[in-house]
Amino acid sequence: MTKQISDIPEDLYKDEVISYLADRYHTNPEGIIKCFLAQDSVPYNTGDSNETFHLEDNEMEILRGLTSKNSATKL
Repeated sequence: MTKQISDIPEDLYKDEVISYLADRYHTNPEGIIKCFLAQDSVPYNTGDSNETFHLEDNEMEILRGLTSKNSATKL
């Protein structure tokens, strides 16, 4: 069974790094999380993704660090 994107802690969506990336890519925090999950090949049901951007390697590493800090977010 794959987890839903709603399983991700709400505070992660409010993180300043996520907000910064959302502004940079002209999307919302959920779009950043969806893109991160898709690029990291995480088996999460992220629904339809119309995102047309690709997170850079260093951004992916930063997001992996954010998600590993919270055991409930271990991806």
